This record gives sequence, structure tokens and C-alpha cells, in this order.
Amino acid sequence: MSNSVSIPRPPDVVTILWERNPLKPQSSRRIVEASVIGSAEPCKLSTGRCYRKAVNCLLDNGFVRVTNTHYDVFGVAVFVRLF
Repeated sequence: MSNSVSIPRPPDVVTILWERNPLKPQSSRRIVEASVIGSAEPCKLSTGRCYRKAVNCLLDNGFVRVTNTHYDVFGVAVFVRLF
């Protein structure tokens, strides 16, 4: 009798701090900083990149947005991908 037990893989977690140009309230949000625990592949989360494109990539690749908070022209979002 084979009793194979495996340890589950921990989730991937991404936190993104974004900002918007305060002089142009309708301007697109840009990534200020992103931190990754695990992997964000295949998504690119570089400083200065468009926040919306990063979000779409994360959501299209199995991540779920667990929080999204904004403070005027800044915001923080957290995404988790479970396996």
C-alpha cells in the first residue's frame, strides 16, 4: 500500500503600491513599488508600468484580488494565487 503525502505549495502573494498624477486626476495609475512572495510569472510588475495592465495580467493568470485600498492619489492592492 502506497501512502504518498505531499506538502502543499504555499500561495503566491503580490502587493502593489500605485500612484496617480495629482495634477491630472484622470491619469492612469502607475506602479510605484511591487513586492512578490513566490512568483508573479508571467506578469511584469516593474516600477513605472501601468497598474491596470499588471492587474489584468495577474487576474488572467490565476490571482485573486483580496484587497484594494486607495488614499487620494495612492493605493495598495494585494493579490493571491492558490494552487
